[in-house]
Amino acid sequence: MLKFSIIVAAYNVERYIGECLESLRAQTFDDFECVVVNDCSQDGTLAAIESSVSGDARFSVLTLPQNSGLSAARNAGIAAAQGEFIMFLDGDDYYAVDALERLTARIDADKLDMLYFGAASFYESRKLRREHYENQEVRESIEGVHSGPEMYVLMERTKAFRPSACLYTVRKQLLDDNGVRFLDGILHEDVLFQMQLIPHPQRVAFLCEPLYQRRMREGSIMTTRPTMRNVHGLTVTTQHMQEWLMAHAAEFSPDFCAAYAWRTADTREVAARYLLQIDEEDVEAYRDGLEPADLAAFDMHVLGLWRSMKHVYDEYENSHAYRIGHALIAIPQKIRRLVELPQAKPGE
Repeated sequence: MLKFSIIVAAYNVERYIGECLESLRAQTFDDFECVVVNDCSQDGTLAAIESSVSGDARFSVLTLPQNSGLSAARNAGIAAAQGEFIMFLDGDDYYAVDALERLTARIDADKLDMLYFGAASFYESRKLRREHYENQEVRESIEGVHSGPEMYVLMERTKAFRPSACLYTVRKQLLDDNGVRFLDGILHEDVLFQMQLIPHPQRVAFLCEPLYQRRMREGSIMTTRPTMRNVHGLTVTTQHMQEWLMAHAAEFSPDFCAAYAWRTADTREVAARYLLQIDEEDVEAYRDGLEPADLAAFDMHVLGLWRSMKHVYDEYENSHAYRIGHALIAIPQKIRRLVELPQAKPGE
């Protein structure tokens, strides 16, 4: 059996997919397959994929009949995968050249079911670095081998947890045995997938090295102004998380339940904060389309939370102390933004 199945979901990434796939072709460990799922791209992505992988039997290409979203693309890749371990690589990102070799060494040495690893972010402009800066590289290492729930508690405790499907590799059999798949039709699908996965592996470790190179670019999901689709995805995610925890709390430690409950609440807070950037008309249109029970849940857990938060924000911003502090730091911030340079690709 192949060691890895790497699933690359690609939609309108003509400019980047060649670099992504080349990072796989250049790997120092070659016992892998790559399933590239073209989510019915409207640009030259498919042609770029075919040009990049031509003649390399390790690569296969699936094209979905219609644009179906990241969840559907990744699920199609999982269904086609033949490897022992699953990995997810976005079509505009890439791996360090020895990533698979380093992951294999750690998996085999510790007989792991799941291995987290680190990332480094790079930015295509000063503006993106200023507005969407990520501290991916600043994560505390966690030594040893732990169960999935134990590792999750440690990662939350040390602030090393990142809800991204691209930052771990996991046994495919574990996904299949527990029916873990991405939920179709939502954004932020990584959060729910990972939270559904966490309880199951018995042997998990964290390789705190930047093996994943994460591109911040204009037009990606992460850099586009949020809409009610973002809010909906996070709302649905937290509903599933809450229901699961209520059903299974007695099976896990108090520390795990507390960490899981906090992540659920924090994800709801993110959804609520997104409402700051969304027109009230769009919020009302979304509410009008909900069934009564879903409307009550949304109003209670997201809209109600946002209104409470906004009241606090408004009071703070109108305070005398805030106005003085804002005036004092405004000029240094403006200077820093003017001179701050974008981070280049790792190694440049």
